[in-house]
Amino acid sequence: MEKPAIVRIFPDYADTVLWLDRPVDYELAGLTPSLEQELKDWEQFYYDSLTRDFAWKAPDLPSFYAAEGNRLAQRLADELGDGYEVQFTPYEENAVARRFRGTKSPNSRAVAAFDALVAAARAEQDRISRALAAHPPEEGTGWFAASPLSGNVFKPPRAGQE
Repeated sequence: MEKPAIVRIFPDYADTVLWLDRPVDYELAGLTPSLEQELKDWEQFYYDSLTRDFAWKAPDLPSFYAAEGNRLAQRLADELGDGYEVQFTPYEENAVARRFRGTKSPNSRAVAAFDALVAAARAEQDRISRALAAHPPEEGTGWFAASPLSGNVFKPPRAGQE
């Protein structure tokens, strides 16, 4: 059995709190409108709770943010079903990540949307792996970059080859 995909939730100025290998737009997620709105409200609460220096404006705000994050992570897990885990890590000192699994009947629209997003992310990772395998770095060459869409690999010149 394949390991469940992990969806992470956290605000990070991406206009969404949903993350796979990159931010997931709400329009692509297939979530129920009520959950989508609650996630947006939670993200706005987070931004409104911080000073310009990213400190909490009041001492009770981090615990409310964490409690609401845990509640929303479970709601999201319930919509995504047992093929997914939802991870949330509060921004409190010594906080640990928690993973949530669905306990209710999933939202088939959200499951289909995330299945497609995960499949696309895995296909991209496979393209990157194939590009790297086709152009393995030579021993001692150091850094290089790979373009997954074109399959090109860019290697820095070796010393004396510039």
